[in-house]
Amino acid sequence: MERPGMRRALRRASLLFTTSALIAGLIAGPPGAQAAQGASQRYIVVFGGTYALDGSYALGGDYALNHAYALSIVEAAGGSVVSDLSRQIGVMVVDSTSSQFYALMSGYALVDGIATDYAFQGTPTAAEMAAAPRAGSGKGGGGPEETTDPLEFRQWDMTMIRTAEAHAVQAGWRKVDVGVLDTGIDALHLDFDDDGIPGGSTNVDCARGRDFTADNPPADPSLAAPTGPCVDNNFHGTHVAGTIAAQANGYGIVGVAPNVTLVPVKVCDTDGHCYASDTVDGVTYAGDAKLDVINMSFFVDDGEFQGSTEFKCGSDPQQAAFREAFNRAMKYAIKQGVAPVAAIGNSDQDLAHPVNQETGEPIDPECDVIPAETPGVTATVALGALSEKARYSSYGQGAADVSAPGGNGTTGDCARNNMILSTFPGNSYGCISGTSMASPHAAGVAALIVSKFGTLGGDGDVRLAPGRVADILAGTAVDIGLAGYDECFGNGRVDALRAVTNDTASLFDATAPNCPEYTE
Repeated sequence: MERPGMRRALRRASLLFTTSALIAGLIAGPPGAQAAQGASQRYIVVFGGTYALDGSYALGGDYALNHAYALSIVEAAGGSVVSDLSRQIGVMVVDSTSSQFYALMSGYALVDGIATDYAFQGTPTAAEMAAAPRAGSGKGGGGPEETTDPLEFRQWDMTMIRTAEAHAVQAGWRKVDVGVLDTGIDALHLDFDDDGIPGGSTNVDCARGRDFTADNPPADPSLAAPTGPCVDNNFHGTHVAGTIAAQANGYGIVGVAPNVTLVPVKVCDTDGHCYASDTVDGVTYAGDAKLDVINMSFFVDDGEFQGSTEFKCGSDPQQAAFREAFNRAMKYAIKQGVAPVAAIGNSDQDLAHPVNQETGEPIDPECDVIPAETPGVTATVALGALSEKARYSSYGQGAADVSAPGGNGTTGDCARNNMILSTFPGNSYGCISGTSMASPHAAGVAALIVSKFGTLGGDGDVRLAPGRVADILAGTAVDIGLAGYDECFGNGRVDALRAVTNDTASLFDATAPNCPEYTE
C-alpha cells in the first residue's frame, strides 16, 4: 500500500504498532525551542573538545581544566545537571526552568550545540497494549530434561536462520552480555528461567540493568510509572528479549542465543516514549558496562508530534546537536567493545534516496535515520516468511547491512500468519512484526559470534572487536535478492549456523523473492 504522506504514514504506523511494528522513537525539538519561565525543560548540551589517548573525552581539549567551567556555565544559565556524560562523550543532560537557558548556553564558545529533549510515542498505548494479540502460556512438559520447547514449532523465523543447527555448535555463553535498549524486560517470565520452573535462576541480569526513564513520568498520568529495568509495563522489550535469548528450558520458545545474559537498559517508558536524552544515556552506559552486543529496536519516526522528523539533518541546529550526541555515545560504546545492532526502520523508505513521502521532494542524503545510519551500527532489514522484504521495511544502498526475519503479516494469529512469536510480560506470548523484530534476530546471531570466537580477558570481560563481529555477521549471511550486496537485503539473510562456523563460502538462495523495488 502506498504511503501518500508523512501524516497519513504516521497514522498507519500507529495502527500497525498494535499488531506488527512496535517501534519507539527519539526527537529533538524545533530550532530555538525554549522553556516557558517556571516550566522545566530538559536539554542535551554538546560541548566541544577532543578525544584523549585513553578514549575519554577531553572537554575543551583539557577535561581537568574545563569540566568545572562547564558545570559553572550550566549553573549560571539556570540549569541543573541530570546526567554528566562529559568525560565519556562531552555531553550533559540538563534541566532548566529558565526561558533564557537555550540562548545563554548557545552563546558559550565551549558549547558545540544544544537540543531540547522530546519523545515520540512509538510503542503502543495502554489500551493498545491490552488489546494486543497473545498466544497463551508457554506451558508444556516443563523441566530441564525437555529438549524441545512446546512453542518452537511456530518459530518459522528460527528455522529460516537455522538456530537449532547452530545450537549444536554454540548456543551462547553466559558471560556474553546483550544489552536490550528498550522498555525493560519482564525478568520473571519463565522463558528466561534456567529450568522453566518458578523460583529458579534467570539469564536476565537485573543488577547490571539500568532504568533511564525513572525521572520521566508517563505522559498519560493514568499509566503506571516506570519501576526499574526488570519490569516491562509495555511489552516491546520483553518481546525483543525473548527473540534474543529465551532459554531452551522446556517452556515456551527458544531464542537465537538462549545461553547468553540479557541486560535490560530501559530507555523507553510505559506509554512508549523514548526520550532522546535517555537513549544517549543508555548507549553510553552500554559502553561503561562493556556490554558485548546491544539491540536497538527504536528509531525516529515521522510526523508533527513534538516536531518529530524521521531524518536528522546537520543543517538543523537542534537535529545536529542530538545526532552529534548520539554519534559520540555510539563511538564511545564501540570503543569499549560494544557491537551495536539496530532496526533499519518501518517507513518503506529508500535511505540512499530518501524522499518526503507527502510531497515527493527529495531529502538531502546527508540527513540520517538514527540509530540505523549511525556509524558502526549494523542496520537490519525485515523479512517475511518467504525471505521477501517486508512491505514496511526501509532499505537502501549503503544503509542496509543485513536482513533477518521480522514478519510480514497483518494480524496476531500465530497459527496462520507471517508474524514473529515471542515472549510477552506475565508468562504470555504474542505474535507481532516489524524491523523491531528483525533486529534482535541479528543481535542474537552477533551474540553467538561473540560466544564462539570471543576470548575472556583478565577482568572477566569477553573480548571480540565489534568490527570483527559485524564482519562475521555480514560475511556469513546467505545471499538473497540480487547476487552480492544489494540495496534491499544488504549482505544477505543472517544465518546462525554459518556464523558460528564462520562459513564465508558463497551461498545464494535462489528461492528467495527478489525485492519488489528493483526494476530490471
